[in-house]
Amino acid sequence: MTTLKSADIQQMQHYIQELYTLCDLETLATKVISVLPEVVASDLVVWSPANFSQHRILPAVIKDLDSLALEEVEQTAYHHFYEHPLARHYVETHDARAYKISDFLSSSELHQLEGLYHGFLRLVDAEEQMIVVLPTASTDTLDISFQHATDIVIALHRPKRNFTERDRLVLNLLQPHLLQAYKNAIAVSRMQHELAQLHKVQEHLGMITLAINGRVQTMTQKAWELLTRYFHDTWSPSFHLPELLQHWVNYQISLFNCDDVTQLRAPLQIEQEKTCLILRLSCDRSQAQCFLMLEEQPSSRFSPKVLEMLGLTKREAEVLFWGANDKSTKEIASILGCREKTVEKHFEHIYEKLGVQTRMAAIMKALTTLGLINPINSSL
Repeated sequence: MTTLKSADIQQMQHYIQELYTLCDLETLATKVISVLPEVVASDLVVWSPANFSQHRILPAVIKDLDSLALEEVEQTAYHHFYEHPLARHYVETHDARAYKISDFLSSSELHQLEGLYHGFLRLVDAEEQMIVVLPTASTDTLDISFQHATDIVIALHRPKRNFTERDRLVLNLLQPHLLQAYKNAIAVSRMQHELAQLHKVQEHLGMITLAINGRVQTMTQKAWELLTRYFHDTWSPSFHLPELLQHWVNYQISLFNCDDVTQLRAPLQIEQEKTCLILRLSCDRSQAQCFLMLEEQPSSRFSPKVLEMLGLTKREAEVLFWGANDKSTKEIASILGCREKTVEKHFEHIYEKLGVQTRMAAIMKALTTLGLINPINSSL
């Protein structure tokens, strides 16, 4: 019966601690091939995602081997798959424990193999190989990971046939920890992938995270660029909102209903000649945070700026614009940060200037005057 010395156990404990340091898949593979030889001596360690049912050993991680050599190794493994006694054994038994080539072949038998020996082992000056398999088929994988892999093969190589039963025992004891480290790395890689996707979305839209008191916590580069473009006359770039936008944000936050955990209020739209900036504020009181999302869109022909051409003041144009967008008096007051009575007063001035008596008539008059719709033929 094989027993381990205290030094062996200490080496294994140190290696297991290294394995459980959270990292992504690529880092884990590098860590395994770099540190494993300190526990089980090996001149070369290979990490290979594999699909045994398809006879595929996917591009492997091999220290100091270039991509061209890796491709040649993959092709050799594919064309001579069943030459490998350890591959045949795993396909037949699904036994993932550590085995070495000398468990199945003598040296003379090995030297006769065109693919395994002359196509790989001889090239890396190896006469012996011991492998352990990590069955990963039941593990959730990622599109960004090794596609179609059902197992990970870890192979150790030596120039002489001198792997011992101690080496086999150590690998078998480490195998469940290697598998768990692989699952951990999958989880880390998934989080990194999702964060990267979220970052892309945030950068595309522009996002500012605010404390519940309206102070800026984080700001994406895209949000910074949009604020600089639309508030360049009133804002010197810094880690706070332009004054007018800060007033709007503070007012919107004050309107949030404390009974609702998360709310999304009507957006603020800022027009330029050819583009407009849409700002949407949402609030999560349970987390004491608000999120200001910024998105630039092509400017519409129908905008507050266009309505000013009818002789309306800037604020009257904004009131009529939001009225034409089916906003109620209460909603317009919320968007513009004023009282409902003020909105009603603006509408009275609009009616007087356009010579109409109702909100709908004011909207129709504006649209026809601007040529956005054809006038109604009163003779019909």
